[in-house]
Amino acid sequence: MYNMIPALLVLGGVITGVRAAAPPPVPVPVPPKVPAAPPAAAGPLKYPALLAFGDSIIDTGNNNYIRTIVRANFPPYGRDFPGHKATGRFSDGRISVDFLAAALGVKENVPPYLKKDLTLDDLKTGVSFASAGSGYDNATCRTMSALTMEQQLKMFLEYKAKVGTIPDQALYLLVWGSNDVVEHFTFGDPMSVEQYSDLMSQRAITFIQTLISLGAKRIALTGAPPVGCVPSQRILSGGIRRQCSPDRNQLASMFNNKIKGKMATLGAKLPGVTLTFIDLYAIFEDVIHRHEALGFKNARDSCCGFLGLAVAVLCNFASPVCAEPAKYVFWDSYHPSSSAYKVIIDLVVEKYFR
Repeated sequence: MYNMIPALLVLGGVITGVRAAAPPPVPVPVPPKVPAAPPAAAGPLKYPALLAFGDSIIDTGNNNYIRTIVRANFPPYGRDFPGHKATGRFSDGRISVDFLAAALGVKENVPPYLKKDLTLDDLKTGVSFASAGSGYDNATCRTMSALTMEQQLKMFLEYKAKVGTIPDQALYLLVWGSNDVVEHFTFGDPMSVEQYSDLMSQRAITFIQTLISLGAKRIALTGAPPVGCVPSQRILSGGIRRQCSPDRNQLASMFNNKIKGKMATLGAKLPGVTLTFIDLYAIFEDVIHRHEALGFKNARDSCCGFLGLAVAVLCNFASPVCAEPAKYVFWDSYHPSSSAYKVIIDLVVEKYFR
């Protein structure tokens, strides 16, 4: 059991090798000028499609179709999903991207792009290209056999060829960073926190510029959450009192500040493009601090598994599961419960999409 603990140090993934050097950013074509976006509506903005790129926070099942053990397509995952089916989502039920799509009037659930039976209508309203274990740093992806940013972009280009024109009002959602933060400390990366946050933010802004060059006009990027406060990191680096791990949270905050600034600078040069930085750190931290007022009874432990150290294959049919997942902020040692995702997305929509 103790030999498996390092596998739990990386969000949504299992260690399969040694870190490799991070690749340089991919050259990006000059973004085209685009027309101004329409004014905001009084209620939640409506979008014709939602296209999601990132990690396990928004992976709705792509890892089911690639060679990796970083999966969640088995019980007890999915126990509260419609039909009580484990779809590959890392939670007990629907996850953030599903709730966001529903709130923005797109559809109830967002399918994974690699799902075999998607119709053209399924594709046109949006899919998730995300892969559990992915990160801004390709070394993170290699460690966990996850799809890199470049591989997700390649899938998007295939998608674009299938559907033809993508509406200007489509929302592009980017969610990466948690795995990079944890893995930086797991492997004792020689880069300083300052240097690594630079790498992360540069990779992020490069990806945004690439999407813009391909026609994207509405892009939302979530900052890294307070990774040091997830159950596994409290146990492994939070001390005897299981406090939030300060070094993890410091790197997350540093990355957030840098990418927020880069997005503001880029957005000022492109008045026809809407770039939204979602401060997930502040929202998630608020949910943890106010969890009782929000209807939760536990914001420190995971509902699934032993000792708060269960994720992916270690949260399985033989694992103990709490009686009321909806009362827990965390489903497994890294991921929120479906109920927590709903609360988080409600707060995100209220703040950023009205």
